[in-house]
Amino acid sequence: MLLKKLTVSLIVLLLIIINITSIFGLDVYLGGESVGVVLNYNGVLITGGYDIEIDGKKYNPLDYDFKVLDLITKVNGKKIENIESLTKVFEDNQDHYQITLLRNQVELNKTLLIQRHQNEFNSGLYVKDALSGLGTMTYYNPHTRQFACLGHEMNDHGIQLNNGTIYQASVHSIKKSQKDQIGQKNGKIGQSKIGTVLQNNDFGIFGQYEIPMSDSNKIETSSMEDVKLGNAYFLTSLNDNKVTKCEIEITYLQKQSVPQEKGIQFKLIDQNILHQTGGIIQGMSGSPIIQNGKLIGCVTHANSSNPVIGYGVYIDWMINNEEKK
Repeated sequence: MLLKKLTVSLIVLLLIIINITSIFGLDVYLGGESVGVVLNYNGVLITGGYDIEIDGKKYNPLDYDFKVLDLITKVNGKKIENIESLTKVFEDNQDHYQITLLRNQVELNKTLLIQRHQNEFNSGLYVKDALSGLGTMTYYNPHTRQFACLGHEMNDHGIQLNNGTIYQASVHSIKKSQKDQIGQKNGKIGQSKIGTVLQNNDFGIFGQYEIPMSDSNKIETSSMEDVKLGNAYFLTSLNDNKVTKCEIEITYLQKQSVPQEKGIQFKLIDQNILHQTGGIIQGMSGSPIIQNGKLIGCVTHANSSNPVIGYGVYIDWMINNEEKK
């Protein structure tokens, strides 16, 4: 039996340096809606093990040097891309297989035994082939037909995830933030595809969008030199699934000459939003920040000790991180 489990990751980790180009007055389509991101492992990830019986004896692959977070990339020399391809290989009625694993970027070869009964098999492994997350769309760039969302990398224990799909998503409830505990949007990833993921890096999820856009939703981007302390707002989808305006006060700006995290620090001052969320919550990552009618960045972090305080990345760094053709 293979158990497929998709887990939601909204953890923020940032650190990258890239080449820089200037961003002045670029027209993009504004986001703010919730999106579901599904990223592929380019293999099958082991998440656990269970006991099976082989020749009357208990067998658990984790007792034979298979480990949680090992990535299965080949079976008997055949490339494994997902659970479907792994299952297909296991259906040929052999009682053992040569498994090629990646563990901490080192390739290993192991033998896996299979329990068979009639037309069913058990591998003794729990696995998954994708990581999913709920976040917010930042913008769509009509000049490149690329989207950008989240504003930070989506990762799983350092395993590289570079391709996948984004879908429309809905929010059905909110777990409020409180001191030392960041809340979250609880939602569901739908079936309607928005686009294909090309990049997953420290400044967001990027890819090609496949849905029509309306010029009524266009907005101009602002260079970080024009961002000011004071009033601004961000857009995000809450439990009514409508894009909602959230008033903030920008309290600190870090001038940056190279791409970095947390260039924008702000305080959520919208009392209606605070009543609903208690502060910044997981799932707001990617929410576009607007000041003086221009897109200046997006929400990326919350302050765990005081979730009313949030942080954002400058839009300059996101646009510079789009896939270059």
